[in-house]
Amino acid sequence: MPEQAKKSFLKGAIFGAIGGAISGILLAPKSGKQTREDIKKLAEDLGDRAEEVYLNAQKELKAKIENIKQAGQLIDEAKYKELVSEVVRDLRSNQEVTEKTGEKLGMLLKNDWEMVKKQLSK
Repeated sequence: MPEQAKKSFLKGAIFGAIGGAISGILLAPKSGKQTREDIKKLAEDLGDRAEEVYLNAQKELKAKIENIKQAGQLIDEAKYKELVSEVVRDLRSNQEVTEKTGEKLGMLLKNDWEMVKKQLSK
């Protein structure tokens, strides 16, 4: 998957989460200084969190692939995309990502197929 697409996803996830959170913070009855501090902390936390979610999804996907390989089964593109859907579904059910973010994450992971295929052939 192109590095640009990964960065774009992470930026979108970060800005989407920040936008919603900032609205909540701005409507809270706090002083301006406290609100600015909350916004700064939130931006830092969400930046780390978006990347963490993506990397955790990749890690979980690799574990599923390894289990299938150890069982002696072949992994083709259709099976890989099925695994990606499972990982995204798990993230959604655990409420780690929203539906929209899950869709973007799934798209990014599915686009990694060519890279995964090369690794599987080693």
